[in-house]
Amino acid sequence: MASVGGFLGYVNYRDPFLGKFLDYLLGVELKGGVLLEITMPEGAVVSQQVAAGKARLAVYASAFWAQDIRVEVVTRPPTGRELRIFAVDNSKIWNQIVFFLQLDSSGCQDLPAAGVVALVIGKKEYRLLQKRFTPATGREELEQLLAELDSEFFQASDLAAMVDRVVPRAQKRLGIVHLVSLCQSEREFLALDYTCARIKESGTPGHEGPLQVRSLLGRLHAVFPGQYCAGLSIVHLMAS
Repeated sequence: MASVGGFLGYVNYRDPFLGKFLDYLLGVELKGGVLLEITMPEGAVVSQQVAAGKARLAVYASAFWAQDIRVEVVTRPPTGRELRIFAVDNSKIWNQIVFFLQLDSSGCQDLPAAGVVALVIGKKEYRLLQKRFTPATGREELEQLLAELDSEFFQASDLAAMVDRVVPRAQKRLGIVHLVSLCQSEREFLALDYTCARIKESGTPGHEGPLQVRSLLGRLHAVFPGQYCAGLSIVHLMAS
């Protein structure tokens, strides 16, 4: 029988926006070949969206497994203040994460409208950053903390230039780089996801060819309004 992991990829193909809400699942299990149980964080915006899409998920599941599948969405309390991105949390510890905001569409009215600002950091180091960063952290203290954790904050002219900056870092550390950004609307997300897909398909105009980009650049993960994300909070603070 086809795998549950394969089904998650299928949902991302059929319904990309709904698929991004599923990035925050806590567990998924096909029970008895007829019931798909999806566990989401209790009280989260993403969980409400997945529950609202339950009928669509049942249609996708029935098509994927070629038989009638029921879908149930259950919740349990998350651990910690920041919701965990399933694909990132279950990836290799030496991978990199780039948190970024597009200054012309991030919805942050106090930031200048030009280019991209980004923070790239190792997955292992990000776990330490999550424990040590608070909204009360001053800029000077934050800069020292980022340097200590071998992370890098920078501004780029566009997404392709950002990829040129982070892909060599991932290659050097023998991992891939996950992409995490703020998402204000379905239209905005789909446009951003399409741009990232084109970069993976064609490479960048600067330095990185498509074969290298495809092997080192991971999927785009969206953080939605109402969620706390330490990485994006730091990007906003550093860019202000």
